[in-house]
Amino acid sequence: MHIWTADHHPCTVGAGGGDWQGASNTVAWFPRLSPSTALIVCALAAIAYLGLTTARYVLHNYQLGDDEDSVRREIDQLDQDNAQLTAVRDYLRSDEYVEYVARRILGLVRPGETLVIVSGDDAAESAPQSTAVAGDDEARPWWKDLFLAPTP
Repeated sequence: MHIWTADHHPCTVGAGGGDWQGASNTVAWFPRLSPSTALIVCALAAIAYLGLTTARYVLHNYQLGDDEDSVRREIDQLDQDNAQLTAVRDYLRSDEYVEYVARRILGLVRPGETLVIVSGDDAAESAPQSTAVAGDDEARPWWKDLFLAPTP
């Protein structure tokens, strides 16, 4: 039979009726630690926890910094695109563009001017050649091809 001593150690009592065999048959679930050893173990556990928490925090901040740099680059690119689109919009609203469309596309002339149409093989040779490269149309938006100079 198992019983507990006054200082909370397990002991067994023999079947013959009362022999205490606590000293030799003690079952220790945990070794008995001194207060200073327990304090050191707790301190080491706390230091390990704080170290891991700090490492996770530093890693998270590093990842956020990378994300911030990526977003800033994207914002800069969008600002450039916005500036180009604003310039295109302003050009399309200008009198210069209206005159270009009227003369080149609609074939209109100003009062007092005479329209001259050149025909023949020379006109085909002087026409600008397309510089499109296969797969290049995916790299540039359509509006850049219409209104901006081609990229080299």
